[in-house]
Amino acid sequence: MRWTVGKVKITKVVELETVGSTRFILPLATREAIQKLPWLIPDFATAEGRLKMSIHSLVVETPSRRIVVDTGLGNDKEGRNVPTWNNRKEPFLETMTAAGFPPDSIDTVFCTHLHVDHVGWNTRLVDGKWLPTFANARYVFGKTEYEHWSSPGHGPDKLAVFDDSVRPIVEAG
Repeated sequence: MRWTVGKVKITKVVELETVGSTRFILPLATREAIQKLPWLIPDFATAEGRLKMSIHSLVVETPSRRIVVDTGLGNDKEGRNVPTWNNRKEPFLETMTAAGFPPDSIDTVFCTHLHVDHVGWNTRLVDGKWLPTFANARYVFGKTEYEHWSSPGHGPDKLAVFDDSVRPIVEAG
């Protein structure tokens, strides 16, 4: 999926799409409630009232920048609350490259927030160490968001995400 807005091109690169399993995000979104909102169907929900979920990145190309907005789940991650989000082995980087965006061509990574499904491809596991996936990029995320997730008191699943997908970016400079 691609859009053009003036001189800016935006490309959606999908890591995972699924139907259902969204009640933990929107607990009041029952099938009956969803079916009462016909504008959701068919793009965001099925006729049966099941929500569609997409975990993806947006690549924003300006005349001078190539920006990845949010980086999905990532591979080889552990400690996630959703079992299928652990130890993934998916071809997301190959998909990005095939779409014309090899990792070394990205100069900015912008994380809208530091949740598990927005920071996973910030890093990749190389010889047992988490390294920035987009080695030529400047990573940008909010100071308040970073301070919140780097403070003590979060559960082990949140700590795992921070330790493998956020902290290594800061440590790499």
